[in-house]
Amino acid sequence: MKNKKNFEQPELSVEELSHALYEANKKLAETNKKLEESNKALDEANQRLEHNIRLKMEIYQNISHDLRSPITAIHNSIEYLDSLPVITEEDVRSVLPLMSSRTSALERMISEIFLITRLDTSDSLMQLQEIPCRDFLEDFFFMTEADSRFHDRCLMLDVPDDLNLIIKIDPDYMKRALDNLFNNALRHTEKGDKICLSAKEGGSKENLTVEIILSNNGLPLSDEDASHVFDRSWTGSSSRTPDSKSGIGLGLSIVKSIIEQHHGTVTAFSDAENEMSAAFKITLPAG
Repeated sequence: MKNKKNFEQPELSVEELSHALYEANKKLAETNKKLEESNKALDEANQRLEHNIRLKMEIYQNISHDLRSPITAIHNSIEYLDSLPVITEEDVRSVLPLMSSRTSALERMISEIFLITRLDTSDSLMQLQEIPCRDFLEDFFFMTEADSRFHDRCLMLDVPDDLNLIIKIDPDYMKRALDNLFNNALRHTEKGDKICLSAKEGGSKENLTVEIILSNNGLPLSDEDASHVFDRSWTGSSSRTPDSKSGIGLGLSIVKSIIEQHHGTVTAFSDAENEMSAAFKITLPAG
């Protein structure tokens, strides 16, 4: 049999033991720190989740409320007709305008809900094309100018002839964004008020941008509204109005989602310098 050799561990000095204990405590402190950071990140994530859940609940409540309004109006019209002993053509004609307008409102609301859902669930909706910015804005402006809803407003276009920037956009979605901004301006202006679409070059030579601004001199935009106007749950005067023709107040939120999918930004402010009570600025990459 082979002799077993016993290897004795060398005894550690006090200094070595102290150093080993120091290193162990150091690693423990680092582990505790990482654990605290992980717990903090988890708490923050939970808070964001709770906040998003609350926001969604508010959105659902707003949607429920705004959908109920036109449905109730249609239902009341039907009940009115049903209560009549004899329904004449005049009776029907008396409620048709209300029923028609409320049905249109429902269609717009459903369209907005469908669109915002698509924007939220897909990052590849945009079919981007390189388009001259000035040509695109002029075409859109003249199309809007022909819209009978704007005939009693003073529409203005301010795009320099030498603005030769190219923007990479999905023309259909960008038209939807601008259309929503014009509709918002229409709701907050009165007969004779100005609505101005302007554009100018921004950024730097290395990072060119185009700034598209839609402004009006109608109802003033408060600082509070300006900071929250794109929030879906916001019920301020600039994003949602009683019996709003835009539906459930998703119009400006849709604008923000579309612009962000174009790698741009949109902001709201009061343009007192140019005597405009409300302005919305879209900033897009350009070349």
